[in-house]
Amino acid sequence: MSLGKDRKKSLPLHYKLAGVVLVGCLLILGLIGLIMPIIPGLVFLFLAFFVMTKLSRRVAAYAQSKPWFRYHLRHMQAASGLSLGARAKLGGLIVARGAVQGVESVLYWCKRRLWISRSS
Repeated sequence: MSLGKDRKKSLPLHYKLAGVVLVGCLLILGLIGLIMPIIPGLVFLFLAFFVMTKLSRRVAAYAQSKPWFRYHLRHMQAASGLSLGARAKLGGLIVARGAVQGVESVLYWCKRRLWISRSS
């Protein structure tokens, strides 16, 4: 077992603290997004999990053992080759898609509630 290349260098403490604060904020946004359909909650929860993989070796090993995470990680790595402007556009499109889906689900819920109240 070689320890040379397999071992990652540990992050400085201030990076870890900033990462924990970022994970906390993303988790809060994700939980709010699960309650409010306008905010794409799963995206924020996924980002929190992704940041945790950068902070913890255990979380990274667990994430790499899951095929669904490896699939999404490949998409994120493909986007890393984009320019900053293209990444911003891609992020905006993803958020817009989530917002449209949220509005669509609210409208469907309202339509269903109105239909139930009319038929009663």
